[in-house]
Amino acid sequence: MNQAPPQQARERSTGNSFMDDLARLGLLLSLEKRVLAILVSYAVAIGIFSLIIPLTVQELTNTFAYAIEPIMIVTFALVMLVGLLFIGLFRVFQNSATETIFQRLYVRIALAMTEHLPRIRQEAFLPKQAFRFVEAELLARAVIVVLVDAINVLVSGLTGMTILALYHPNFLVYNAFLLGGFVLIAVASGQGGVLATKTVSDKNYDVMTWIQDIANNRLHFKASRSAPFLIEKTDRLLDEYLAARRVRANILTWRQYRNIVVWEAVCHSGAIALGGWLLSISQITLGQFVAAEVIVGTLLLNLDTVTRRIYAFTYILSSLGELDRVFALPKHEAFGVEVGTHLPDPALCGVHLTCREVAFAYPNSPPVSEHVTVDVAPGEKLAVLVQSSTQKSTLALVLAGLYRPTSGIVRYNNVDLRDVTIDYINGARGLVLDSQPTLFGGTLEENVTLGRTSIGLEDLQWAIRFVELEDEIDRMPRGLETRIEAGDTRYTKSQILRILVARAIVTRPPLLIFDGTLHNMEPSLRQILFRRLCSKDEPWAAIFVTNDPSAGEYVDRRITIV
Repeated sequence: MNQAPPQQARERSTGNSFMDDLARLGLLLSLEKRVLAILVSYAVAIGIFSLIIPLTVQELTNTFAYAIEPIMIVTFALVMLVGLLFIGLFRVFQNSATETIFQRLYVRIALAMTEHLPRIRQEAFLPKQAFRFVEAELLARAVIVVLVDAINVLVSGLTGMTILALYHPNFLVYNAFLLGGFVLIAVASGQGGVLATKTVSDKNYDVMTWIQDIANNRLHFKASRSAPFLIEKTDRLLDEYLAARRVRANILTWRQYRNIVVWEAVCHSGAIALGGWLLSISQITLGQFVAAEVIVGTLLLNLDTVTRRIYAFTYILSSLGELDRVFALPKHEAFGVEVGTHLPDPALCGVHLTCREVAFAYPNSPPVSEHVTVDVAPGEKLAVLVQSSTQKSTLALVLAGLYRPTSGIVRYNNVDLRDVTIDYINGARGLVLDSQPTLFGGTLEENVTLGRTSIGLEDLQWAIRFVELEDEIDRMPRGLETRIEAGDTRYTKSQILRILVARAIVTRPPLLIFDGTLHNMEPSLRQILFRRLCSKDEPWAAIFVTNDPSAGEYVDRRITIV
């Protein structure tokens, strides 16, 4: 079978991507039909009142050609003033409508990403992908700039061209010549502009990710002679970024904009020549000639604005592509029927966890675990001993339903986790990630409850006492309302881990899964928590996935995964 050459395949892929981006843009704008209709109505009003300018110039010129009286000048000036005031008023209304669109777009993207991020399959997500949210403001800004200018240019352009055609039919041919040439030059000269803008965006994210890496590892860099390396790598990334910007500038500025500027000069000269010729053979009046020059000048200024806004249009398509990279990541999807129609309630019967011949491998990597079989009865406390930290964290996430096994099945109460929603799984088990001791920006209470309305004050106080945080919180001036910032260094790893344990147990889930055995706590405190977590008085089943053999002294039994 014949294959397309690489260049043709690349061009076809680029074309498909461009059409996909346009489809995304159309979908986004379709959600704002009402506000867009208001924008168009304001633009029509502006276009109608803008007719006053060339018509006033026409009449004033004709008046000067024959006779002039001061009262006529005052009248024309007042008419012009009224027209300009109405134009200004509708532009204020238009700016208000564009602000509404900006806010709605930003809110839509923020809410969509907030809903989507927690549902992305863990193995498919990288933290740097959250940076794409910066596109929300860039996209909204670019959309309103392009929308307003495009609508205004379209309405005023059609209005101006209609007046020209009414002056003389030859101007109709001129209009077609002007627009046809503009579109042809813009499309032909701008080939590759969108792709170049996406490359610039990629390089920008490379720099952003590297700066974030420096921030995350600043103590390591500070403790070593790393300055030359940091500067060298930053310089290399900046070279790539600037090279990408030069490629885009060569396309959109030196090629496309240059050609259109030349075309505008030709068209403006042509308008003068055409108007002068029609005036010389008495086909139009002097006032119409001057008004035509005003209209053509405005048309060319509008086309120049459109050309310069092509940059913003490429930003829109690039931003949509960047956001799509996040929204296209695979989510945890359930393929069964609605939760609640046939599934057992874990709160009533506990959770019986079973997994049979489970294996997991990251993309393009050898298996992390193979032939894993685990059976945990309701209320049982089990230690699963593994060989490595990678195996520990991965297996914990597989058992928790956040990673989908490459082969094999994980079940809660004989229900395949692939057949239920993530909300059902989250209601059945609590999870503590010892390998990711992080909190989010919010109050201490929010970090424990996560805003779950089913959690009462008594539940919260019980969880705080369970993890031995009550005295420490009492000493804080604002107690549970104490503000925590992401990456806050005021809290020890022991405190953070205890907050995470409190978060996991506050709903008293029937199943607890631990990635690790809380080694960042003080030994005495860790011992107290382990005894409480593994107490026969607690009805939950608890699974500790660990590479620490000492965890076996607290649990009912332990198994070893090779």
